[in-house]
Amino acid sequence: MDPSTQRPLSLDSAFPCPICRQGTIEAIILTDAFACEFCRHILAANLAQQQVQVVDSSQPLTWGWNGQRWQVMRGDKAQELSMLICILAVVLIVIPASLVWLSGVLFPPLTPTTGLPFSTLWAIITLTAHLTFVLWLVGEYYQIPLYIAAKIRIARSRYSSRP
Repeated sequence: MDPSTQRPLSLDSAFPCPICRQGTIEAIILTDAFACEFCRHILAANLAQQQVQVVDSSQPLTWGWNGQRWQVMRGDKAQELSMLICILAVVLIVIPASLVWLSGVLFPPLTPTTGLPFSTLWAIITLTAHLTFVLWLVGEYYQIPLYIAAKIRIARSRYSSRP
């Protein structure tokens, strides 16, 4: 990194939002906090460590400013929690779909049908529905920038289309 292009985190400047990556964060008057003009999240500033932390979310995400861009700061427990979430996500996606498929295999229809069996089709629908549900939960929990930006754009288009 070129030292001449680096700028320290300060309450006097605007920075790109680390959450949505669409807006900019600016200082809130009389506080040591920033707010994004796009996603409306509030971030507490730790100027000594060059970090911001989301304060209006159940997930205490923290980013560090390296002078040019944000880097996610992960704690020791974050790795354990991420592994637990991955295991739970796989269980939530695979177990229901495999139970539906297994019941169709163990108890086939009395009259054979041509094409894709109903139980297999139902298992695919179950897998897709549970995958969608898990992706939505992960997007909400981790505040994934692409998900947040899409959510905000959809909400804004709803409000702008109202009479």
